[in-house]
Amino acid sequence: MATDHDARRRHIAEIAIDVIAAEGIGAATIRRIAAQARFSTAAVTHYFASKQDLLVWTFAVLSAQGDERFDQAFVEQPDDPVHALLTFTAWCPANVRRWRAYLAFWEAAARDESLAAIIRDATAAGIADIERLLRARHGVGHDLAKASRLLNSIVQGISLQAIVAPQDWPVEIIRATLAEGVEAALAAARLTAS
Repeated sequence: MATDHDARRRHIAEIAIDVIAAEGIGAATIRRIAAQARFSTAAVTHYFASKQDLLVWTFAVLSAQGDERFDQAFVEQPDDPVHALLTFTAWCPANVRRWRAYLAFWEAAARDESLAAIIRDATAAGIADIERLLRARHGVGHDLAKASRLLNSIVQGISLQAIVAPQDWPVEIIRATLAEGVEAALAAARLTAS
């Protein structure tokens, strides 16, 4: 029974992600999500007591998707940090969808402290993932926390630009920029660690 409940919540959250990515958080009303899911509003409110509850769950699903893709890429190619960093970057349709939703959440978080706190926690988890990736490849001798923050900023900067001007950011350019970013972040981290 709990599995069915969670599966339904995830299904509703996926629909919310689509609406948010396409039209922003304002469009993600309980009524709209219910209509998209072909549920009644009562069915959606059975799973989510409020729009805020729906948004919090939706952001958790969104973050979990990113984490799962990162972990999978890390296992597939542990010696290639760019492969894992690509999973955090807006380069393919799935990642562009996630990034558009992230941007809508960030915009809402500028006025909603509870969303801002959730996003800060997710960002810290992403930076920790990047640090884990760098530690596996480069070990000690670097300020990996500093390098990870810098790489997170590079990933975010690339993604913002790729959303606005995708023609300027084909995957080859993104890969090359991420590779340069890894080297620059590690060089900056070496200077700090010395």
